[in-house]
Amino acid sequence: MQAFIGWILITIGGILYIAQIISSINFDLAQRLGIQESTGYTDPLLQRSERYTAYWDLLTLLWLPLAGILMIFNHQLWPIMSLIGGAIYLDSSGREAVKNISFRHEGVKTGTIKQQRIFFTSYIVMFVLAVFIMTYSISHLTSSL
Repeated sequence: MQAFIGWILITIGGILYIAQIISSINFDLAQRLGIQESTGYTDPLLQRSERYTAYWDLLTLLWLPLAGILMIFNHQLWPIMSLIGGAIYLDSSGREAVKNISFRHEGVKTGTIKQQRIFFTSYIVMFVLAVFIMTYSISHLTSSL
């Protein structure tokens, strides 16, 4: 079970991380691939925010895939890395969701309806994954006591 969860962390976390690598290196390509909001449907403020967020995410979104690798190899640090990665995903998903809601509330264009749904779905996936892996890690740590 632990190895299976590790592969989930690597896969989902890896996809999100690769999306941010692409966004950091070539934002126009990220827009064409649909992993960033389209230019014609977003305000420059949102695009600037997403570019800078992509740079920051290169440092922060790496921890959950790393935790997955540690889980697969049953390294003793996997629960700690999973808690760190889960906390980052929990914070990121909530912060991005409320940021976008506040932008929309103020009339900032945040992409097409389809893009908004896709991005909010990714925030929900990140949130669920964060809560699950943090609960799993805490359960593992407390059962080891």
